[in-house]
Amino acid sequence: MFDFRYHLVSLAAVFIALAVGILLGAAISGKLGDAEDALMKDRLASVNDQLTQERARSDIVERRSQAAEELLGDAYPALMANRLEGKNYAVLFLGPVDGTERSAVERTLADADGGSPARLVALDTPINPDDLDATLQSDEQLAHYAAGGDDFGDLGEALGQDLVAGEGTPLWSSLSSRLIEERSGTTSGAVDGVIVVKTWKEPETLGDAQQQSETNSTESLFEGLVRGLESTGLPVVGVEPSSGESDVALFRQQQGVSSVDDVDTVAGRLALALLLAGAEPGHYGVKDTATSGVAPPIEPVPTTTSG
Repeated sequence: MFDFRYHLVSLAAVFIALAVGILLGAAISGKLGDAEDALMKDRLASVNDQLTQERARSDIVERRSQAAEELLGDAYPALMANRLEGKNYAVLFLGPVDGTERSAVERTLADADGGSPARLVALDTPINPDDLDATLQSDEQLAHYAAGGDDFGDLGEALGQDLVAGEGTPLWSSLSSRLIEERSGTTSGAVDGVIVVKTWKEPETLGDAQQQSETNSTESLFEGLVRGLESTGLPVVGVEPSSGESDVALFRQQQGVSSVDDVDTVAGRLALALLLAGAEPGHYGVKDTATSGVAPPIEPVPTTTSG
């Protein structure tokens, strides 16, 4: 049989083993905690290093961008001089006139020695299909353009060609009370290209059937206008400012129609002038829809020499 002293020794051994276990556990835990702290510090240091490198890269990119802008700004007058001299251009607003965009377009023409727009037309939007249809049907010469619905694509195509040809723009004149919100310039003489500014925005949500019909009519007229302009073979350029989301989808539907999504900038005005002068059509600017780059290749302005 075991005596009391054996129990005391056994109990003491258990407590000693427990104490040793606690001490060993604390030591191991402390070492693991130190290791985890060291690992976390290493990771934080690595992240901070990466952030520092990214900030440095960002600073370099920003400085390069600023230098490029300054260089372009210095070269801009020489690149624009005489580029559109002796040319006439029409400006078509698909919706009300926007003062900022109008100013950017007019500045482009002036900087490239193209003078003021030969004519400017702003559409009264949205289109009321019933009123427009009634006007068309009441005129024997225009009745074949009547949609009998909300598709005015054929009318738009004819209007686009009429805007370019001039000759009094008879179709526009006949429909001025239904289509034109603002008009300026001359109606005589052909133009050498057209700048299109889409300021009308489709409703985010369509309400009743009338609003749906007006939206469909307006969009079909726009599409027809762009087709008609493109069919003339002259430069047609849709423009918009660099701020806001891109809205150049209308101009991407026709092969020969170009767009510039930053016409309020130096680079955008240069791109517009190059396109009006006959550069390779494309979609230029700074937004995701600018699939052709910032601007077309810059060709020297042809010079004339006297014999």
